[in-house]
Amino acid sequence: MKFLQFMLLCASTLFIACAGSRDSTSEGSADDMADAPCTECGTRGEIELKITDEKFYREWNSAAFSRIDSNAVVGVFPALKVTANRPESCKMCHSYSADALDFDLARVEDSLFVKAFPKMTRELMLPGMRVPDADSAYMDTLSAKLLKMKFVEGKRLDDVTPWKERDGVEQTLTRQLPFELSDLLNKIASRYELRYLTIPLLMDVTMDPDLGKKGGFKWEIVWSMWDARYGELVCLTYSSFTAATTTRVAPEKEWATPFASRLWKLFNTDVAHFENH
Repeated sequence: MKFLQFMLLCASTLFIACAGSRDSTSEGSADDMADAPCTECGTRGEIELKITDEKFYREWNSAAFSRIDSNAVVGVFPALKVTANRPESCKMCHSYSADALDFDLARVEDSLFVKAFPKMTRELMLPGMRVPDADSAYMDTLSAKLLKMKFVEGKRLDDVTPWKERDGVEQTLTRQLPFELSDLLNKIASRYELRYLTIPLLMDVTMDPDLGKKGGFKWEIVWSMWDARYGELVCLTYSSFTAATTTRVAPEKEWATPFASRLWKLFNTDVAHFENH
């Protein structure tokens, strides 16, 4: 599986080489992220969460989504912008960081993408993999450049406002991309011989030890897939929610698990029979 390569080959460089912005913030020092093994996580077992305060938006380009070439090559980006917030007093956060969040999202994304498009070749957009080592500097600037690109309503790709304002909406829609964005996607496709790109644009997670029986977190993400050759958005989902524990097992891993069913709905929708609502 590609995710195993992700873990084994890229652990030391993954988030430094490619991400546009990674931020782990707390009220304490950076050393607080390296807490001792958890003594506050409760009895081991399955992490069970109750989801509340959910907001979502899903969008498909029906023509682009329906004609997905399952034999094509897709370039897989790590999340371009990750913010991992935690309070100083969070004793269950010993394994929590921006990098850990992105690894966990990659685990979920890889599993679902393989299920949805089993013939598609997935290539990690990282130096030393699909990206030559000589392109490290290019990739450093590319992530930041993508985030600054104007998209819906003239807003940057890292602005969640357009999606929050469309809470509860699912629709098929063909968008005309700004030339600068379409041109950049096409150049990436040509440079690395790709057809598609999957890009988690941003991920913002805040741990809260006071939620539920053993803590919880607030989650926000914008995930996207692009037909880079033709400069089109294939599909996009915005998801935000609060996840609170219902048993005495702390959420010190698998933060992306609740997002899995929401991402799967994006992949598994039959747009040929979809009615906008």
